[in-house]
Order: sequence, then structure tokens, then C-alpha cells
Amino acid sequence: MRPRMMAVIAGLCLIGFVNGAMAQTQINIAAVTSPDFVHTKAAGWFKECVEKAAPGKLAVVVHHSASLGSETQVLQQIQLGTTQMSVCTTGPIEAFVPEIKALEMPFVFPSYAAADKVLDGPIGKDLAKKFEKSGFVALAFLDNGFRNVTNSKKAAKTPEDLKGLKIRTMEAPTHLAIWRAIGANPTPMAWPIFTQLQQGVIDGQENPIAVIYAAKLPEAGQKYLTLTQHVYSALVFIANKAFIDGLPAAERKVVVDCARSASLQGRSFIRDNEVKQLTELKAAGMQVEDKPDLAAFRKVTAPVIESASGDTKKMVEQIQQAVK
Repeated sequence: MRPRMMAVIAGLCLIGFVNGAMAQTQINIAAVTSPDFVHTKAAGWFKECVEKAAPGKLAVVVHHSASLGSETQVLQQIQLGTTQMSVCTTGPIEAFVPEIKALEMPFVFPSYAAADKVLDGPIGKDLAKKFEKSGFVALAFLDNGFRNVTNSKKAAKTPEDLKGLKIRTMEAPTHLAIWRAIGANPTPMAWPIFTQLQQGVIDGQENPIAVIYAAKLPEAGQKYLTLTQHVYSALVFIANKAFIDGLPAAERKVVVDCARSASLQGRSFIRDNEVKQLTELKAAGMQVEDKPDLAAFRKVTAPVIESASGDTKKMVEQIQQAVK
């Protein structure tokens, strides 16, 4: 074969290789948690599903341990399109999608089954539509479990026992309102918080069992755990709307289907491990109050629910009706 012809063929091969490489779309998905947490695990399951279903078309890069910033910062990046997706807690989403507050209200969900019924049904679909006005798509809902409070100072059975304690919360107005109503001193702070707990900058925090376990909070001096289950901690596979809309139909379906699949895996992971994790937390030295005065907690936090207005109030009422 002539040298010139060989050069032409080599050039065509190179063009084909470059075009093939350019055809692959990269999805950056962020989580603020380490690989032990369901946020990051779900992002990993999403990656496996997508790359298996669309080989050579879609590549997913998981950014964990807040490597792209706090959840609020990641949401801003998704809005701008510099990051495509996240598995995010609902608290920080409140600043972008106010109606999400309906899920954050205290004691509105009595069980996991009730939460699934709401989020997989018409209410969840209606809530997902609210994301679009801020440039987002809510691809799927999963959860982190029900939130409970820990502290380093004393056993707590009633709201009175928590008065004045510095409790770390997410950067979310509804969570701040809940802890002010309880009488604590809520301190919004981005995750992780191990060092702040260890150094006594804050007295306690509130999170689901899975987070308390994965973050090894007994090692940070969190001796007391109260099973308040005051808020259902939903998570969202959230994405940039323009990015999702811009994908070819087949690839868009892969992303949507894989987000749903990973969300269901996430739900199972949380629920299947909760009892075991609680047992291990006790073995690690945590004193667990498993029968707190929930009536008292409901009473003092009721004004937070009553403060809801507009679409948020309407959605809270729909949830309350649905879970009866």
C-alpha cells in the first residue's frame, strides 16, 4: 500500500476515533458524603446502571465527600449546568424549590410505607414538577431514613431535655424552625461535622440512623441518641433540566430509568440495615432513648406545620390526607 494511502486511512481512523470519543456524554454526579453513605452509594449504582445500559454513549463520574462543595454549592452548579446531577438531601433544595418544605415538616410521615405512597404517587409527581421552574429535574426520590437527635451532654426524653443545646442542622429554614420550637440552639453547618462535634463546637446533631452509624458519631463524643423520628429525610436524584432535555430520547430514558432503579436500591439499603446499625451503635457505647415523649415533641413543633402557606400548605394538607 502506498505511503500516501496509508496516511489517508490513518487520518480517517483518527477522525473516527475522535468523533467516537466526542459522542460519549459525561455526567458529573455529586454527593457531599463519603462512599459509606447512601447518597454516594446510590450515585455509584446509577453509574453502573447507566454505563451498562448505554456503553460508549454515557459516562458517569461520581464526585463524593463534598469534593465539589456543599449541597447548596452543588445545587448552584447544577443550575448553571457546570455539574449535571446530584443525590441531594431535601433541606438545601428548599432555597430553590420552596414547596419541598412540605416533606420537611415534623411528624407528617408515620412510616416508610406512607412516604413511599406519597412520593411515588400523584403528590410526588406534582412536587417534581415544581423543580422545573428553577431549572432542575427531580428524577427520583429515595431516602436516608427518619431523623433522630444525638448529643454529648445528657439523655433526652423530652423537648425540655434539649433546651439550650447547640444542635447542628442543615442549612434549611424549616429545620431551624423545628429546633427553635423545641428550645434548642440550632446551628446550620455543612457536612461533615465530625471535628466540630469532637471539639465541642456543637453539642449534638440530628440525622437518620444510617448517617449516625456511617459517620461513626459515637467516636465524636455523641453518647446519647433519642429516637424522635421527627422528620422523614428524603433524598432526590436532581439534575439540570436543560441537560436532561438535551439528551437523545434513548439516553434520556436510560438516565431516568437508572435513577429510579438506584433510588429503589437506596431505599432498601437504608431500611434493611437500620436495626443492625442501631444494635452496633448501642454496642459502641451509645445510650439510646427508644421511648421519648413524642406527644410533647409533636406539640411544640406543631406551629412549624401551621406556619406553612400557599402551595406548601396545600401540599402538607394533601400529604396528611394521604397518610391517614
